[in-house]
Amino acid sequence: MGAQPLTAPATRHASGDPTTVPAVLRRRALAPLLALALLGSLAACSSSDSDGTPTTTAAKGDGTTTTKPADVGTDAAYEGDGPHQVGTTSFALADGRRVVAWYPAADAAEDQPKETFDIASLLSPALQAKIPADKRPIYEIDAHPGADQATDGPFPVVLFSHGYAGFPEQSADLVTHLASWGFVVVAPDHVERSLSGLLGVAAKGVPKQTDPKVLSLALDAAIGDAKREQSPLHDLLDVDRVAVVGHSAGAGAAYAEATAEPRVKAFISYSVGFQGEGDEAPPATPKVPGMVMAGTDDGIIPFAESEKVYAAMAAPKYFVKIDGAGHLVFSDLCLIGRDLGGLAGLIKEVGLDLPAQFSRLASDGCEQGDLDPVKAFPAIDHLSVAFLRSTFGIDEAPVGLEPGVTKAFTEAKVTLTADPG
Repeated sequence: MGAQPLTAPATRHASGDPTTVPAVLRRRALAPLLALALLGSLAACSSSDSDGTPTTTAAKGDGTTTTKPADVGTDAAYEGDGPHQVGTTSFALADGRRVVAWYPAADAAEDQPKETFDIASLLSPALQAKIPADKRPIYEIDAHPGADQATDGPFPVVLFSHGYAGFPEQSADLVTHLASWGFVVVAPDHVERSLSGLLGVAAKGVPKQTDPKVLSLALDAAIGDAKREQSPLHDLLDVDRVAVVGHSAGAGAAYAEATAEPRVKAFISYSVGFQGEGDEAPPATPKVPGMVMAGTDDGIIPFAESEKVYAAMAAPKYFVKIDGAGHLVFSDLCLIGRDLGGLAGLIKEVGLDLPAQFSRLASDGCEQGDLDPVKAFPAIDHLSVAFLRSTFGIDEAPVGLEPGVTKAFTEAKVTLTADPG
């Protein structure tokens, strides 16, 4: 993917520790909920069945109620967290590269400690020595290491490919959201282009592999790990339902993996393009359903490049346009050290001597005038889950995949183009 982008870690829940990244909570407005409660005896209100599919319950004159499917095409049913707690585990490929997985966990996980992540730990010892302890915020991720798995599996598998100078945890909001809705997310470290490979020691002694090869090896490793009775992933993977998603360089990797790996049944590319310097278009177009998302103010991969990729795709396909969003809207990078100017501000304040491209990649979408990524997360999360559930046949009919669903996202202007084929 050549000169394609970076992305980085994240957290969703607040902590009392001042060094912890502020949490990102999807909040439904209280007023509309109260209004629905008060009017419930007079009009229909929305609910969900056991698997989350929306229904409408209407009061009848004789005091009984009837239930029927809601207008599911425009229902943003998956913008909030799903019914599962989220667990996390990690393992390694045969060559030593790290793989992180997030999975649906049992309700009891809520009382267990949460995952924490230190981005500085990915750097070389020499660079780490230059960072004062108070400039190394610990990031809390809404997942619980080693938590007991949910009992209603197995669950579909989603491979996640990070961006240039990124890492598996870079889009924690997205991967934990998918897991909360019943997906096992498997994210390998592409050491050829990861932060730990470029500025750390993760790539030392590791043979170079193509992105699709790494993703397929990660899937194989997850399947192997799931055979161990002691593994949190034991018997949890539905290997007949596999998708791949990725951001930036990882978006191209997801596209290529969907083309090359027969086990992959769907893909989502967040900010994808193949016309940048040093980038080459993949040799073929995926024959599986796909979704492309892009921000109109992306300064790393121009919005028009993502449009070109979508235009060449085969149906069924979906395109999501997010007005005013920069490159990092699909990660949590803008939230890291926000009070100090974000990751770019931290790099400057600490005085790390890094290539200029890193500062650019760490700031695109985080600057004044850019759409705050937090405002776009509900749309990104909902549409990702809705697409995958529809493609895998979890929903009897597509939920929230009609263009009118975007009216539900009041803090971000989002446009959905659908070509179901």
